[in-house]
Amino acid sequence: MSVTRNELSALSDAVTNLVSRTVSGVVAVKGAAYRSVSGVSIRPDVIAVTDPSLRRERDVPVYAADGTKGTGSILGREPRLHVAFLRVNGLSLQPLAGRDAASLQAGMLAAVVGMTTDAGPSVSLGVLGAVGGPRRTWRGGTLEQFIRLDVNVYPSQAGAAVVDSEGGLIGLATPGLLQYSAVAIPAATLNRLADELLERGRIRHGYLGVGMQPVMIPQALREKTGGAEETGLMVLSVEADSAAERAGVQLGDILLSLGGTPVNDIDELQNALRGENVGQKMEAVLLRGGERITLEITISERVKPGQ
Repeated sequence: MSVTRNELSALSDAVTNLVSRTVSGVVAVKGAAYRSVSGVSIRPDVIAVTDPSLRRERDVPVYAADGTKGTGSILGREPRLHVAFLRVNGLSLQPLAGRDAASLQAGMLAAVVGMTTDAGPSVSLGVLGAVGGPRRTWRGGTLEQFIRLDVNVYPSQAGAAVVDSEGGLIGLATPGLLQYSAVAIPAATLNRLADELLERGRIRHGYLGVGMQPVMIPQALREKTGGAEETGLMVLSVEADSAAERAGVQLGDILLSLGGTPVNDIDELQNALRGENVGQKMEAVLLRGGERITLEITISERVKPGQ
């Protein structure tokens, strides 16, 4: 019995130490009158939070683990990924070091470390239920990695830090991207969006100006053109004066790759149209009239209605 008791005590000490080492990178955010949620520091003066939790644009109360209070104002939102970013004044935050994404595996221990305005730190312990490659959300956003959490995420922990056993930041916890479980928005995704905001002042989305649908490429056509692609995206419509039209894309073309990356479905195309590619020239490989052709497309920016 003493051995079991010592092992449990060691586990208990490890978890409490993990919380104490990581809580400096987590804050409580009162983005609405009725409740507070958590936020993760990703820059000394920038935090990431869940987008639906923010009901105000500025003077958002933010509370650190040491009891100090600051105020935040919205830098930008990405509702397609359920995340928003606040610039915080009055606090000196300590961003958590990111975990190597390539080393994540299903079954790894993970802790959700959040902050409350009344009880202080909040923690849930579990495992990574599933880890996969890039994933497009039902809202149309792109995650660098799919990380499903087999962890209980309380309402106050929406926006909390998901950390590994060493305290490395895996991502931001959100229950809003999947209907059946919580996921972690990867640290790489958070940093990509924050860099875009800090550099450009907004989160951009690439745009071609075409309507497409996936199609199978017959074996005879693959043999004729010397390609190995079994599927592609057929162009059904081309908007006037769009990036695609300016590049010479035509109805009936079949897009095989963009920027050197195969595009077998719409999700893969959207992943190639991320904000950092806006304004960039990308090589598009297409099938036209049974022949393989190459066009150069300058990716435009998707403009919201009213802009």
